Amino acid sequence: MLGAASLPRLCYRVGVLLVAAAFAWELRGPGGTATSSQIEAVSVFSSAGLASARVSTDSAALRRVATDTLRYLRAHPDDPAQATMLAEIGVAPERLLRTLELVANATDAELLDPAWITTHFEYFRWTPPAGGRTAKLGLAPGELRLTRYLVVQVEGRAAPDATYTEAIYADPGEPDRSRYTRREVMEGAYDQGGATPLAWLREEHVHDAIMQGSVQVTFPGGLSRLYNVEASNGILYEGSKRGRDQDRYWYFAEVPAPRGYGVAGGDHVLLEAGVAVAGDVYNLGLGRLVAIQHPSNKGTVLRLAVLADTGGAFQPNLSQLDWFGGAFPTHAALYAAWKDLPDRVSAGVLVAR
Repeated sequence: MLGAASLPRLCYRVGVLLVAAAFAWELRGPGGTATSSQIEAVSVFSSAGLASARVSTDSAALRRVATDTLRYLRAHPDDPAQATMLAEIGVAPERLLRTLELVANATDAELLDPAWITTHFEYFRWTPPAGGRTAKLGLAPGELRLTRYLVVQVEGRAAPDATYTEAIYADPGEPDRSRYTRREVMEGAYDQGGATPLAWLREEHVHDAIMQGSVQVTFPGGLSRLYNVEASNGILYEGSKRGRDQDRYWYFAEVPAPRGYGVAGGDHVLLEAGVAVAGDVYNLGLGRLVAIQHPSNKGTVLRLAVLADTGGAFQPNLSQLDWFGGAFPTHAALYAAWKDLPDRVSAGVLVAR
């Protein structure tokens, strides 16, 4: 039996446990499903001052992506990417929507003004968790890995030939969508029908299109069409597997512009070069306004982008973002176009005050 003298100490301990529990976030995996791992949100995100820096962003494109992401979030309130670990440190969902509203309605001058940004947004510094993936990538404390992805520009054919041997297919729906691995599709699962080929490509370009999420195909005569991933076969991505050995497979749809995160067979978020990133939407939350900082020969640069896309490598992954660079014929061209962007940066999330 506890004596009266023990009650204050017990209350203190209970209070500590409740506070600790309030900051514990259960990591989400593929599709937003819960994992068995927990992390303290305060160990990843903490309110901090934003150092003065020159802002570099395409403000008009940023507004368009913010506007479309806000539209998506309002249209899909039950989407698993609505959840965010920032809620565990007291950031209300209303503030996150207001963040996108603020960007969508800002002027060019405001979005390029560091003083306006610090006045209207609270900055949460991002510190990737120690150990695990962070250690494997060799990141210093507070460093984030920044990779790049693109719309692959390739030549294709409307029918197969000796060079263009593999198709990208339209989504056949269930049950066929989940029936085959990538190897089975490439070895002829649909040779007798069941899914509609959209374009025939070289095999290496099919793998690249699946990895990058989109492909711009130019056909003989100059006709060009853009295809975006639409729905997968539901098999988890395995980072150690390449080519046909990667069981995960994606079906495509023709689109007028690059698209990011969205509903299989339905609505997707707009992507634009230089203002959209892919990342861990099921833990960070779709639509976060990311502030990326890095040195340049003119001082520190601050780049703004919306978390508008994801991929198998980000489920979960709190140590990396993937910068959408636009459409290019090769990865070398992509990296040349963004040569001033380092692969290790400091970053954080901006939230409307």
